[in-house]
Amino acid sequence: METKNHKRSDLSDNMLDVLNIQLLEKFKMYNSNGHNLFCSYMFAGKKYSKELLVIGREQYYWWEDFSIEELRVRGPEYIYKNKVHLKNNVFESSRPRNFVPELSGNIKRRSKCKTLFNPLNDSFSGCTKEIVRELGISKNETNWSSHIALSYLYKIAYSSSIYLPEKPRIMQFEHCKEIFQIELSILRPKRILFLSGMKYAQDFLELSDCSGLEDCVCPLGEFDYGFHKAQTVVSVHPKKYKREKLVKKIIKGFR
Repeated sequence: METKNHKRSDLSDNMLDVLNIQLLEKFKMYNSNGHNLFCSYMFAGKKYSKELLVIGREQYYWWEDFSIEELRVRGPEYIYKNKVHLKNNVFESSRPRNFVPELSGNIKRRSKCKTLFNPLNDSFSGCTKEIVRELGISKNETNWSSHIALSYLYKIAYSSSIYLPEKPRIMQFEHCKEIFQIELSILRPKRILFLSGMKYAQDFLELSDCSGLEDCVCPLGEFDYGFHKAQTVVSVHPKKYKREKLVKKIIKGFR
């Protein structure tokens, strides 16, 4: 059984490699108006035991960024291997959001990350940490994130505080949706928390009618993803709501 699962995991990883490279290929001719880009890859902490997968809309920091010119010259495979899926690098550490707690005290590493991200003021990270504690997944103040998995709906984003406009989101949607399905098949989480808002999650969830789901937190119960079921909650981004109240609503949604 372990051999079969290992082969299935290898196959899924290979599919993620192919899809991510294809996605980067699509952006070679994209006019980013001078913006550099990030391309993200899912994380699973070393202590991840399928308790919680957290999904954001799109990343706003990353270990490395790249320009459209670099993507054209060096090619999608180089960018993917060196700036996206960093095997045997910092993202293989015990923390899926690993350099969040580390950046606050590591000036050298912070300067290498081409971003304005400040981990001490990050509402996404702070909210997730409290949810992990309240769900009883981990009460460790430092390594709490090694117990969860983390991903993003849209894999390519601007390496700045500016969200992507609609056109590049549409460009990558089909690839990102397929990547999302493969990630679920690998991670198999018991709970899934979308911190993206229903507006961005609904197409990935294939919810054509979201009437009645306009609240800041929308519990979907044991949601059927077709090949996997998981307790699912969709929430607005934490920066849009008072954290204490939002955390209570999310925890209630899971129960």
